[in-house]
Amino acid sequence: LPIWNSVYNSVSIMVNHATPYHTDVNGQQQWLDMLITVGDYPPLDFVITTLNLWLRYNPGTIIAMPGSVLEHGVGYADGNCACLAYYMWQNVHESVGIP
Repeated sequence: LPIWNSVYNSVSIMVNHATPYHTDVNGQQQWLDMLITVGDYPPLDFVITTLNLWLRYNPGTIIAMPGSVLEHGVGYADGNCACLAYYMWQNVHESVGIP
């Protein structure tokens, strides 16, 4: 691609969705994923089990982390919750000639 407006080559939008504990399989250890949450919902925690860490995941929270290294997950929110997850996949980099 001659022009791309983001360092990230992929984005997912999750709405009213619980995410079980997992590590992301398509990234590299040095890459940071960016998670942004919006909506109107009661208190919710973003859990990084690898570090035994519970973060308050209020609307407007932004988290940058290496998702392929740290196991993480989020419970179900009783309300309207959306997460925009920006990340990179190695195979997309390879297909456009980026090392």
